[in-house]
Amino acid sequence: MNIKNTCVIGAGIMGAGIAQIIAMHDYNVNLVDLNEEILQKAKESIRINLEKFYVAKNKLTPEKANAVLERINLKTNKHEAIEDVQVVIEAVFEDLKLKQDLFAELDEICEKSVILASNTSSLSISQIASKSKHQERIIGIHFFNPAPVMKLIELIRGKNTSEKVIRLSKEFSESLGKTVVLVNDSPGFITTRLIYVLCNEAIKLRSEGIASTEDIDTAVKLAFNFPMGPLELSDLVGNDIYLHVGEYLHEELGDCYQPSSLLKEMVNKNQLGRKTKKGFYEY
Repeated sequence: MNIKNTCVIGAGIMGAGIAQIIAMHDYNVNLVDLNEEILQKAKESIRINLEKFYVAKNKLTPEKANAVLERINLKTNKHEAIEDVQVVIEAVFEDLKLKQDLFAELDEICEKSVILASNTSSLSISQIASKSKHQERIIGIHFFNPAPVMKLIELIRGKNTSEKVIRLSKEFSESLGKTVVLVNDSPGFITTRLIYVLCNEAIKLRSEGIASTEDIDTAVKLAFNFPMGPLELSDLVGNDIYLHVGEYLHEELGDCYQPSSLLKEMVNKNQLGRKTKKGFYEY
């Protein structure tokens, strides 16, 4: 398959970032969301990122940055957006039923040769594909935030994903300048499963009064050479997101993944981190 045209469904932070990195590597991208306002906001964020981190640092000329933007087409109609594409990447909210229904719809309306990929960070690819007829073409392509910068992609093999789709998806991911790790399907894959445990344990330490928020983060950063502490990271990602992931992993993998009671309490108080200006830190 000669991949030239792609579609990204979901124009939030991750979807916009994925669209940007794909367009930066000379692919055309149809970026899809519910309304024009969301799409225009996403494209403006891409324009700002290109200007701030690439043009201003002489990594791209203004002309090449404009060419990247021109390769990103905004669409509110999925049927139009999937015409003549070879890869569709889903980047919608982490809700299993939402993703199952979306992939079942895409499976019906996309040509049989089109690769259907999920950017889920935790949900089982096999479960996401379970309502679709052609499950052999469904795969996980998990980007990391910010997608244009982070070097890793987790490529997740569902129980029915074909070897051809795995090979083509790996080639496509590597063409974006990414390092690819291949993961057999399991809730949380490698990275989310590990980082959730670290963050949840750090939250337990905080709730037990073992150390302050700042000292927990400082200890982790200096001991393990992490760029960010686990409580800072939870605030950045969103404490509600970690709770959602934790509840799913707890249900799928057992009691050792049960979310901290402090995490639940903070979410109930809308202390979600940076997006609400208050979490483990104030912003």
